[in-house]
Amino acid sequence: FTGVCGVDIINIELQNCLTVEDFYALLVTEEMLQRISDQRNIYAVQKRSTSASMRIDRWVPINKEEIKRLFGLVIWMGLVKYPCTTLYWSRDPHKVMSRNRFQIFLRMLHFANNETADVTNRLWKIQPIIDELNENFKQYYHPTELICIDESMIPFRGRIIFRQYMKQKRHRCGIKIFKLSCGLGYTYSFRVYSSKTFDAVNTTPTNTVMNLCEDIFHKGHTLCSDNWYTSVNLARKLIEKNTHLIGTLRNNRKDNPKEVVSKKLKRGQCAAQESKEITILKWKGMIFCYFLSNIR
Repeated sequence: FTGVCGVDIINIELQNCLTVEDFYALLVTEEMLQRISDQRNIYAVQKRSTSASMRIDRWVPINKEEIKRLFGLVIWMGLVKYPCTTLYWSRDPHKVMSRNRFQIFLRMLHFANNETADVTNRLWKIQPIIDELNENFKQYYHPTELICIDESMIPFRGRIIFRQYMKQKRHRCGIKIFKLSCGLGYTYSFRVYSSKTFDAVNTTPTNTVMNLCEDIFHKGHTLCSDNWYTSVNLARKLIEKNTHLIGTLRNNRKDNPKEVVSKKLKRGQCAAQESKEITILKWKGMIFCYFLSNIR
């Protein structure tokens, strides 16, 4: 491993970062907050011209300080659980923002201009914020030698064409996120899944890994993955990028050695085969388990 891991201490902005709030401000920058407030105000003007809502008619332009308070309330609501939004408005939240204004803020939350955005991209409403967050995540922290790629779910039960259902996740229904994380849990990069039929090439397991890892190749990182991503094809591509792979493997993957897959084993026994720096192992426990590694 030849990379540098951890916080980028050379970065002058990080040298002045003393609290969690300071680090949050590096990821969610003042410029980002200003752009969000600008887009919200633009969208509110567009909405007022087509809506008869009394609340929208009383809309007052917002600034980045109010966006900060809005995000603060949303984070707090994630920590303090109530069955509905209105129950949060006791004394403390009301001092930060009224309930009606908070609800209008959420209704008008916007990150891109409807009139100029590329609407062929299913994520066009949030693509600017995704791109900026990914850039900031990579700027201030370098991943450790061991990295991991997996999916996370953002809970969501509204109407959206790429909503997913994954029964093995804690939140089963929502928007799927592909994340590249390091050993300490830091998210280095992420992508929002917008459906296989819409972007079939870039959402294949191998291409998902290659896209997420493109900035950390040729440093000797070791990628850990589950059997949805792991394949001989991926292992070969990562060898070319001086990146290691270790993970569980599905027995029906293309290029799996037939001698290993068909091998009869008793409980506790294993069989393995190596070819061109790639090792595939089959082990019999309660069930058959398959593993792949290209580590040398």
